[in-house]
Order: sequence, then structure tokens, then C-alpha cells
Amino acid sequence: MKLDQKTKTLIKRAKVARLATVDQKSHPYVVPVVFVFHENSFFIPLDEKTKSVNPKKLKRVKNIGRNPNVTLLIDKYQNDWEKLFFLMIHGKAVIVDSKNSKIMNKVHKLLISKYPQYKKIGVGNSCIKITPHGITHWGHSN
Repeated sequence: MKLDQKTKTLIKRAKVARLATVDQKSHPYVVPVVFVFHENSFFIPLDEKTKSVNPKKLKRVKNIGRNPNVTLLIDKYQNDWEKLFFLMIHGKAVIVDSKNSKIMNKVHKLLISKYPQYKKIGVGNSCIKITPHGITHWGHSN
């Protein structure tokens, strides 16, 4: 899927998104995430921030294992409604780990560049990779 330059700019500037997965009972599950966009895919780290479970046991990871269809929502709210926008990315997700060392090394560098906090806490050894198959967008922002 090809993205126009305006969309790529909005994606690059965005610092947070919401990832929606579906659980085994077909209930939606939405969490805020950080991400980078590389080679036409979105990468969400399963990082070393404090978590109550091992990253492989996170509900979002288990949901993706059962159903890889996900939605990633990137949005920006402004009091000036002429500057609102959202991008809703529909895609298929997989878990990528250190077995894919070339891509993981590049993704780690991009994540550390975008989020300097990762220099202290660690990016982790795996990430969610979303390959988009559809994008809906709306807004006035550029």
C-alpha cells in the first residue's frame, strides 16, 4: 500500500497511537502504544517498561495470535477543530523477534531516535509488526 507524502508526514510526527485487537470472545481490546513506520509497516515495541506480565503473555499479543486483524488509530485533538486529524490503519499483525535481527536492529534504532526514553529502559526483544491493507483518514492538519 502506497502512502502519500502528507500521510507519511502525519505518521512521522505522531508520538502515540491506539492499537485495537479482538479477544477470543470477539470483544475489542484497545491500548495506547508508541510506534515507528518503516518499509511500509508499523512497528510497536513490546518493550521493557514496567508490565505486570511477560510481554509474550500480554493480552494484545495473545489476541494477535488468535486473530491477526488489527486497527491502529493515530489522531490529534486540538481545540482549534481546523487542526484535527485521524488516520485509521487496518492491517494484519505478527510478532517479530530477534530471529529477524536485521529488521529488529533497524526498528530499534528508529524507536530510540523517536523516543529517547528507550536509551534508559530498553526497547525489548520483540515487536508487533502491522502490514496495512487499508487506511481511512480525515482532517485538516498538515
